[in-house]
Amino acid sequence: MTVFEKTAFYIGILLTLVLLSLIFFSKNGVMEYGKLKQQEADIAAQTVQAKKENQKIEREIKSLKHDINYLKHLAKHEHEMAEPGELIFKNMADKKEKTP
Repeated sequence: MTVFEKTAFYIGILLTLVLLSLIFFSKNGVMEYGKLKQQEADIAAQTVQAKKENQKIEREIKSLKHDINYLKHLAKHEHEMAEPGELIFKNMADKKEKTP
């Protein structure tokens, strides 16, 4: 191998290494592609979660509009309301323990 061939060989290896590093580490390289694919997967998971939450809210809205039993349940359990003629018994011992 002549000196010229050796020099060309080493220059070729150097150029190959430079090109490979550009492919992997540049702005549009393989590393950035991997990051973007991960972001895409994260956003897809968030979208699925948001769709589930939307369906839940839509079901609740439909129940609030059309289901009188659901409204009674919410009034009784979340807002501590009672139907006419219904008796409510409260445990007074719990109040006494909380008061110093």
